[in-house]
Amino acid sequence: MDPSGEIVWFVPVIIGSVIGSYIGGVIANEGQYNPIKWDYSSGKTLGYMLGGAVVGGVSGYVAWAIASSSIPMANTAAIAGASLTNSVGTNIYTGGQTPITMSFGVASYDFTNVEFGYLGKKGNSALENIGYGFGALANLSDMVSLLRGGGQNIDINSKHVPDEDGDIWGHSSATYESIKNGKTKVNTLVSVGPDTGVETTDAFGNKLGISQIYKNSIKGADVDWHTYFGEKGTWTVRLNNISTTAMSKYASGITRWDLLLNSCVGHTTRALWSAGVPTIYALHPHMLNLQLLIRQLGIYSSPYLYQIP
Repeated sequence: MDPSGEIVWFVPVIIGSVIGSYIGGVIANEGQYNPIKWDYSSGKTLGYMLGGAVVGGVSGYVAWAIASSSIPMANTAAIAGASLTNSVGTNIYTGGQTPITMSFGVASYDFTNVEFGYLGKKGNSALENIGYGFGALANLSDMVSLLRGGGQNIDINSKHVPDEDGDIWGHSSATYESIKNGKTKVNTLVSVGPDTGVETTDAFGNKLGISQIYKNSIKGADVDWHTYFGEKGTWTVRLNNISTTAMSKYASGITRWDLLLNSCVGHTTRALWSAGVPTIYALHPHMLNLQLLIRQLGIYSSPYLYQIP
């Protein structure tokens, strides 16, 4: 990733190259999935692996270029573009041994055999369902963005903990960048903190219990909390084509902050859900960002996983 949190172009290229090389090896060795058992003395194995790596790498770049372009349905279009590129390339270097297909995320179409593939279809391998599953996540956020509007590439920021101010909680925020008069501006979508400090010790300096700290944490919400975007120690994950309209709508109704469901990460999580980005609720901002990173890498892998023969 670059400092802004965007997955740089070579990450999807590497993903495509690795999976593409594996696909080539499987085809060359007549469906053998275990690379240890491949015949590496065969020029066919090495040639197909090289061909798969090149085709997969090109497909990965196509996916990155489309996904980061901010066009409508960008994630779905990226999967379609990458899968078709990889499919056509594989068909060429294998001399027509593989069908030409295109994935739309949760489903795909096989032009050669004139049939659809989809999540949960009988006979699917685990990898096919995983690929379609990540594709479905891309479809979901794209559809919300299309219907609600405000599709933007956004950043989810997780503040490093602890810091020099003694903050032990960390912070989660959502931002997006816009350009005005040639200058880049960072806009806040969600960044929530308590409107007053949280007492963690009693009047004598003794550490309070967890239940009492939680009670003390129930506060009004400061919805203009510092985002920490771009600062040292902040981990940022960029998501493509997310509805800022949906997230802003959620943020406009925030009134409470506490250390559990209404913490900074709780509000960021629910704002993402409103925009079609489901995650499992986690107490720490880093755990949210880890899920989002896996989501992004999975979406970039989706165009290839369903094509493994």
